[in-house]
Amino acid sequence: MQILLLSTLSGLITYLAVPAFLELMSTGGAIRVNYRQEDVPVGGGFLFILIGSLLGALLGLAKPFPWTSMLGRAAQSSVLFLAAALGYGLLGLFDDLVGNRQQRGLLGHGRAFFNGQLTTGGIKAAAGAGLGFVLAAYRLSPEVFGRAPTVFSLPAAAVDGLLIAASANTLNLFDLRPGRAGKVFLLGYGLILLAGNPVSLVLLPWIGSFLGYLPFDLRGEVMMGDVGSNALGALIGLASCYALALPARLMLLVFLILIHLLAERISFSQVIENHMILHRLDLWGRRKP
Repeated sequence: MQILLLSTLSGLITYLAVPAFLELMSTGGAIRVNYRQEDVPVGGGFLFILIGSLLGALLGLAKPFPWTSMLGRAAQSSVLFLAAALGYGLLGLFDDLVGNRQQRGLLGHGRAFFNGQLTTGGIKAAAGAGLGFVLAAYRLSPEVFGRAPTVFSLPAAAVDGLLIAASANTLNLFDLRPGRAGKVFLLGYGLILLAGNPVSLVLLPWIGSFLGYLPFDLRGEVMMGDVGSNALGALIGLASCYALALPARLMLLVFLILIHLLAERISFSQVIENHMILHRLDLWGRRKP
């Protein structure tokens, strides 16, 4: 019950803070043209990641708060989720602030790199892979958080690190229409819940904060930007590392890689618009034209 109250508080604070934050972004020039050719504040993800992280940090304080006994060792993992949210959020913010849109997709950034051109997307991809490996290595380390001794596996850390990074970028691929990336995030969280791992509770502060933000995104009043989509994707990727066995994580990684390869060839927006059920889900909650 206490952790649900924490999640509710996170959502309420975010919901009340969004209007003032939108005005701040507008006056500060954080504006981007959306798919309807409207000027919209971008980088709204900064707010819900910040608030979710501040309240999520409380989960790691084992003694003062009663919910940590219910979460057990899962509460101790909250520091890794905090690092994932802030780390990938920072990389996304970097791309939001100084990135150009001339090079798109991993292949585009790869070609630019081999042509001697450094891109923010390329930096984000490389740093994201490195950060994912660090998070995975800490998660698997037997010395961290008082875990029972295990054998550290470099291949497992590589799979998990790539899974976290790929998950972060996958959500970014869907952040092309109001609320779409958020719905993909909630779908991923629903699957984590079905796995029955207590780590799903650790995500609740970020879930609450995101839900407080979501109505504004659905109405097209703000875009979460890479700062939001990368952080949310990384949280789902890290949670998958806890909830799934290694073979399932490897299968998920292959699936995400296929999504990235498909994104180089086809338009997901076009696919969604041509599929009746997907199109209806995509439009759900969105402001009508």
